[in-house]
Amino acid sequence: MAKKKVCDFCLGEGRGLFNRLETLPDGHHICKDCKQLIQKYNLPLKYDLFQTLVTAQPNMKDMIMDAYLENNDANEALADHYPFPAILMHAGEHCINAVDATYTVDRESIPDVPAVRSIQAVQKGSIHNIRDASSSETEVINGKLYETEAALYFLSPYIVNCHRLGYMKRNTNSTEKVVVKTPTKTFTYSVKNADLFFLRERFYQKVNAARHNKDKHLIYITNDNQVRITPGVYDIPKSLRPGIYKVKAIKDAGLHIKDPLGRVRDYYENEEHIDLRDGGVLECTGEYQLQWIGEQDEN
Repeated sequence: MAKKKVCDFCLGEGRGLFNRLETLPDGHHICKDCKQLIQKYNLPLKYDLFQTLVTAQPNMKDMIMDAYLENNDANEALADHYPFPAILMHAGEHCINAVDATYTVDRESIPDVPAVRSIQAVQKGSIHNIRDASSSETEVINGKLYETEAALYFLSPYIVNCHRLGYMKRNTNSTEKVVVKTPTKTFTYSVKNADLFFLRERFYQKVNAARHNKDKHLIYITNDNQVRITPGVYDIPKSLRPGIYKVKAIKDAGLHIKDPLGRVRDYYENEEHIDLRDGGVLECTGEYQLQWIGEQDEN
């Protein structure tokens, strides 16, 4: 009996006239739905990491990233998936994301003087950090949103905004917006495929952690209820006792919780606390002070 062909992305079988599999130039098979989805994200039609991520089920995405890093060198992954953009950056910065974005502001807040045009030229005196529009007289600004491991930049002809990564709102399920919320201002950037934006960020954190030997994690115990953790993977309760923890970022590059059901949630500096469940896993890609404040909510 001939072996049935399956889509290499969703693993679905090709059946009938309207669900026939197509063979890509690299030899992989793809169904109509996965092809349309990959094209929606403006990704090349080939079998590669981000193509498999955008077509995967949500609970499979982290496993796909981990498996990729187990079978590929982290430095090569950095070079392959995070090339230098066509813009000058500060020394040592890597470009995680570079996407077209629009931003709506009050018309009267737009400066008259042209802004700097490269990340390298962004200094304290050249940053505007103009907030979301709040009046009826508004204007939509076209620009580019750049994320590096140091900051999130919005560059446009007359406005330059620069934000700490910890103020970006994650876990919103929005596919059209990247939102930055500081204690005093909100910045809402409209983009296409915001979910891919955050997938690229998530994988970059894993690549960077792998490059710096994240498995050699360390826990520094301050007292019975307070610890400092470095990049690594921590099983609950083997490494940390279950409970609710207040978080203080020493180096805010992300905490990622995988609960016992395999669901992943990201926590950053703007989160009030984290909930570590028995049987879950805490993956740290930065450096954080954790203070145990109580047992989990039973709900």
